[in-house]
Amino acid sequence: MANGRPARAAAERERYDLVLRAVQMPDMDGVGATRRIRALPRGAGSMASGLRIVALTASAVPGAAERCRAAGADAVLEKPLRLSALDTLLDRLSTGPDAASAPAVVAPPLDREPVPPVFDEDAIRQMREHLPAERVATLVTNTLVTLRGYHAALEQAWNAGDRATAGAMAHKIAGVAGIYGCMALRSAAQALEQALDTGEGDPDALCRALDAAIPPALAALDRWSDGG
Repeated sequence: MANGRPARAAAERERYDLVLRAVQMPDMDGVGATRRIRALPRGAGSMASGLRIVALTASAVPGAAERCRAAGADAVLEKPLRLSALDTLLDRLSTGPDAASAPAVVAPPLDREPVPPVFDEDAIRQMREHLPAERVATLVTNTLVTLRGYHAALEQAWNAGDRATAGAMAHKIAGVAGIYGCMALRSAAQALEQALDTGEGDPDALCRALDAAIPPALAALDRWSDGG
């Protein structure tokens, strides 16, 4: 869904057991959507109704998980979403009467090593376990276009002095890069987003680092765009 409003409307019409939603979205973000779902009449969105809400975020900005918990999320998982992490979380949320009130869980980030690899091929291989190789190749091709577009938009915003838009584009790059295994690019984008959000660090140097991480990430993805 493009923003949180359709999610809230869907939760009003039908009963769901699980809602997965991104934290950052235009118009109504995931935090706002969660608050509104939890406030639905007749307790339809309450934890007692059995509805579980799991937030997904690519943000490295401090406090993101806390905002999700305060809005009513059961848990927070860091993008890219891994099915094994989701399975573990759902098992935890379904065990015992106190599961709904237990603290939210943030999955351990995948790139906390000092120098993340340029590319993690396991991300694409896991996709190919669930999708035909031709479909994965199409997704990778589209992702190449998306990353180039996001980077161009970031550059334009940066040159115009629009740091808010630059931070938003860094967030988008981090999310897409993580899903498709571009770990060094993801780390660089997260670092720039955090610096722009908190005012800490050297945004100019971090922007240059992101620029430098783009070509090797695109080259790594390009090898999979023809089916690997």
